[in-house]
Formats: sequence, C-alpha cells, structure tokens
Amino acid sequence: MESDLQKGKTTQRRKKGGDSPPRQRQRATNGSDKPKSGKHFEIDIFRDWCKSCGICAAFCPRECIMLDDEGVPTKVDSNRCTGCGWCELHCPDFAISVHQRNEKAGTENV
Repeated sequence: MESDLQKGKTTQRRKKGGDSPPRQRQRATNGSDKPKSGKHFEIDIFRDWCKSCGICAAFCPRECIMLDDEGVPTKVDSNRCTGCGWCELHCPDFAISVHQRNEKAGTENV
C-alpha cells in the first residue's frame, strides 16, 4: 500500500503536468534535409571490395546510399549524411568509409 506521502507526490506530479495533451515536437525545416550540426560528411565506397549485398543502403537512415539498376551501392547525396556510421559498421566487406569533410581547407579529415 502507498503511504500518504507517496500519494501526495503522485498527485503533485500529475498536477504539475496539467491536463493538456502531450506536446509533439515538430521538426524545424527550412526546405532542405541537411543535418543541423553544420558538419558535413563524405561517403567513400570501395568498389573492388564491395560484393553488392545492399546492407549499407538498407541501414542508411537518410537514404544517402541507394542501389543502382545492377544492385551496386551508389552515393545519392553526401550532403544529407549525418555521419552516424551505420553503413560503415554493418558492411561485411569493410567496403565503405564515412568521414567528416573539412569545408574550410577543401580537404577531408581522415
């Protein structure tokens, strides 16, 4: 059984939240699907190592990698990449690499 003190805390928590329905977060969009962090990533696919299993395309949450007509993974838009690394982590052939671009110098951080 709950003590009076515990009941009071439960009541206070409920009152604090109010009777209003929970708010849903809305995505702020400015017309583009670029990552908000300002960081940009480059995706490198090593064709000689790739066996075209499609795992990288299946795991990419931003759909930066798609399979072409022959089933070979192809970069669609590196600017959408958030650098999560799911494609790189799940590739059984180590045929994909994701690294941050250094925009100022025009080179990439490896």
